[in-house]
Amino acid sequence: MLGVSHALSGAALGLAVAGYAPRLVGVETSAGSVLTFAAVCAGAALLPDLDHPSSVATRRFAVASWLAGHLVRPFSKLVYGLTRARRDTGSGAHRGLTHTVVGAALLGAGINVASGQWGTPVLVGTLFVCLALAIKGLDALVPGPPSLVIAAGLTYAVEEHVPGGTAGTAGWLGTAVTLGMVVHSLGDAITETGAPLLWPLRIRDRRWYPVGSPRPLRFRTGGSVEAWLVAPALTVAVLLLTAFVVPGVAPFLLDLRAEAERLVAGAVAGT
Repeated sequence: MLGVSHALSGAALGLAVAGYAPRLVGVETSAGSVLTFAAVCAGAALLPDLDHPSSVATRRFAVASWLAGHLVRPFSKLVYGLTRARRDTGSGAHRGLTHTVVGAALLGAGINVASGQWGTPVLVGTLFVCLALAIKGLDALVPGPPSLVIAAGLTYAVEEHVPGGTAGTAGWLGTAVTLGMVVHSLGDAITETGAPLLWPLRIRDRRWYPVGSPRPLRFRTGGSVEAWLVAPALTVAVLLLTAFVVPGVAPFLLDLRAEAERLVAGAVAGT
């Protein structure tokens, strides 16, 4: 899928998880925490495409993106070559390790371990990168510097106004990254090519088996189905979840509606 669809799917999953999971264990959360989790998921949903030379993640941050892509692609090809089964084809450069559940889990676990060792720098860096990617994914027309400035401002806002600041993300930041990457691969799995989600499990004598939906239900990346069905549906899902799960949003909307009705009633009475 395209960057905007991946970012929207990450945001939707992040809102659902951060909005409903704490309720299951009786924990109250803040609007800032829910939105931060969703934003990290949205940004992380673009990370798997660092293995593609023309993706949003690879092209949008100049030298940093170029270096990341030139590290991820060779490493993915190496792992593919070392673990491929008899019927596996291709090079593993794209839709390889970063498009697997194992790869996503390893990166998320690595972030959690690194944050325990080096603390704030890892947390701030991960948060900043994911926020910047989320901005780029949701609006690919924004040029480089402004989006980085916005991401820096949002990272500062999290530090200052979200309970616990960036330190409060230490317990879940890696999880949010993993979820974002997995939802990216699930999105790719319903396109024509599929994604090797279940590597290294051997399926039909292939370890990099492209898991996907039934062939008739798959669609072309960037095609009319994505543009007119998938992306709008994800947009509606994000808006609805924001209204239902972010603390304070539903009461605000109800008050806004009541005020609008009052103004309309006043205007009608005046006529």
